[in-house]
Amino acid sequence: MPMNERPRSAATGERKLYIWLDRDPFSGPPDLSIEDIPGRADLDLLAEAIRAGRLGRYLPTRMAISPHGQPRSATAFRSINVPNLLRQYRIPYRTRLELTSEETTAPAPRAASPRGKHRAD
Repeated sequence: MPMNERPRSAATGERKLYIWLDRDPFSGPPDLSIEDIPGRADLDLLAEAIRAGRLGRYLPTRMAISPHGQPRSATAFRSINVPNLLRQYRIPYRTRLELTSEETTAPAPRAASPRGKHRAD
């Protein structure tokens, strides 16, 4: 296969762009795949799939894409910063934070702030 040619699926002969959501591509098979259209930039295809809802409503902050279903080196995949991609392609989004700690401690009460009080000198 020439270096500039992308691999094709053995079963269908179509090109695929494989996607790993919030995990390393070496950790296992891809989570999803989308059609890889020759002549179109990978980020354009990814943004189009996100806008169409094909990757779901909730996205991780990082994902990886590759034309290889099993990349063998770090240069065989691309790591994507999802919030930057959404901003660049003007895809509306909201940010949510998920706490991964198992501890469920109540926050300590805050002391009264002296900011709101005026000094009478």
